Amino acid sequence: MAPHASIMDAPKRRTEPASTSEQAQRQPLMIVVDDDPATLDLLCEIAAEAGWFALGYTRLASFRAALEHERPSLLVIDDDLPDGRGGEVARELRENPRTAKIPVLVCTAAHPMRQAEIGAWAPVIAKPFALREIEAVLDQAARARDTRSSGRSIGRAG
Repeated sequence: MAPHASIMDAPKRRTEPASTSEQAQRQPLMIVVDDDPATLDLLCEIAAEAGWFALGYTRLASFRAALEHERPSLLVIDDDLPDGRGGEVARELRENPRTAKIPVLVCTAAHPMRQAEIGAWAPVIAKPFALREIEAVLDQAARARDTRSSGRSIGRAG
């Protein structure tokens, strides 16, 4: 099984010698922001089983600090967090040229009207979600990462 780190507001010491950035070069990096520890751990575990390196945060402030140093291949974020709204973060990321290309998925139990609003900025999966929904997003993000790494664009042969 691939390693994953679940970070709750402050980085925990890792036993692997590689830095997170070095690890992300070998494996795609998924960052999860969810204040529910069970959901956070589940999403990190799904990612690890799919060959991803996952970092988890329960607060937006910790995530924002990590984003200064990390370039995730995928961000999975809850909408209703203690220190802000994940949907608004998705909108901010889309508007910032430095982060506009980071794939973002919002997983939320928010009302369908709120989900539709968030959908203008990022794909939304309603909680409770099926594992296959998350696995499909991971597969798609990994393929997109591989395509970017090879210098080819999606939908183009050769």
